[in-house]
Amino acid sequence: MQTIYDMIQESPAFYAWAFGLVNLAWGLFTYFNKQRHDRELRHLEQDLRFNADRRLKLFDLKATQYSQYVTDLDSLGKKNQVEIPSRMQPIFDKYFQDYLAASEAADEEQQRKTIGWLGSQVSEIMQESLQDVMKLKYESNRLKLIATDQMLTTFEIIEKLNQEIFDITNTYMSQFTEIVKHQKTEETELFQKEATRLGEELQTQSRKLLSQMRQEINEI
Repeated sequence: MQTIYDMIQESPAFYAWAFGLVNLAWGLFTYFNKQRHDRELRHLEQDLRFNADRRLKLFDLKATQYSQYVTDLDSLGKKNQVEIPSRMQPIFDKYFQDYLAASEAADEEQQRKTIGWLGSQVSEIMQESLQDVMKLKYESNRLKLIATDQMLTTFEIIEKLNQEIFDITNTYMSQFTEIVKHQKTEETELFQKEATRLGEELQTQSRKLLSQMRQEINEI
C-alpha cells in the first residue's frame, strides 16, 4: 500500500490522468451497457407485445372460423331434420293425390307425368342438399390448416357421416316411387333405422368437435 502511495506521490499528474482515463472508460462502459440494456428491454417489450397481438389475432381468427363452422353444421342438421321434411311433405301429398287420380282414371300418361314430376322435385332438393354437404366439406378443409391433430380426426369423421347420410338419403329417394308403388315397407324401415343411427353419431361427433375447439381456443 505504501509503495502505491509513493508512486502516486512521485508522479501525481500521471496517475491523475490515468485515473481519469479509467473513470472515463468506466463511465463509457456504464453508458453503453445501459444503452444496450435499454435496447434489450425495448426489444423484449416489442416481442412480448408482438406475441400478445399475435395470440389475440389468432384467437379472434380461430374463434370466428370455428364459430362459423359450428353454426353451419348446426344449420345443416336442423335443415335436414326440420326444413327438408316440411318441404317434402306437400310434394308427397300432391304426388299421392295426383297419382291416385290418374290410377283411378286409368290414365297411364298422367301417371308417368306424376312420377316424373316427383322425380324432378326430389332431384332439386337432393342437389341442394349436396351443395350444403360440399360447402361444409370445403369449410372443414379450410379449417384443417389451423386445427389440431385431434380435431383433424373429428373433422374426417364428420365429413364421412355427412356423406353417408346424403348417400343413403339419395339412394332411398331415387327408389321412392318403386318403394311406395310396391309397398316395400322394409326398405323404409331400414332407411329410417340407418338414418337415425348416422344422425345420432353425427350429433356425438359434433359435440366432441365443439369441445375440442373450445379447448384449443382456451389454450391460445
